[in-house]
Amino acid sequence: MERFAKIIGAVNGAMMWICGIIGTGMAFLITADILMRMMKIPIQWAFEMTQWLSATMALLGGGYALLRGGHVKIDLIYKRFPVRTRAILDIITSTLFYILCLVLIWQGSIVAYESFLTKATTGAQLDPPMYIPQLLVPLGGLLIGLQGVVVLARNIRIAVTGRDEGRKA
Repeated sequence: MERFAKIIGAVNGAMMWICGIIGTGMAFLITADILMRMMKIPIQWAFEMTQWLSATMALLGGGYALLRGGHVKIDLIYKRFPVRTRAILDIITSTLFYILCLVLIWQGSIVAYESFLTKATTGAQLDPPMYIPQLLVPLGGLLIGLQGVVVLARNIRIAVTGRDEGRKA
């Protein structure tokens, strides 16, 4: 399990770098669009592209946020519990998490596949095939789901042993 955790952590760490590069590219694109608008020649596809890139960052960055413990919890109450109790609560609530991941993978794949079969496009300025950005939904669900398996294994170990070795999420 330790090797699996390292591999998934490395993959989600790489996604963090990809999201950082995308964010930097978005900043340059938005800046260029603003400057071009001042000269009355806006970049027609800039708004559409920044929407797709924002969605890409959100979907690919979820696994990394889980890796680093960056998802929202009600810390006011949660932090008052002993480590073992927190781990047990996380195990119980992980059921909803896995349902969400499965729905993202399952339904996202169906939607992307149907768009691929029908050759659907966005109909906007760039008009890319819809299945390309839609594939990010199941990919994001897979990345966060795999990281969730690592977190679940750690929570089970903590619930059984009562010891926490580097708890982050």
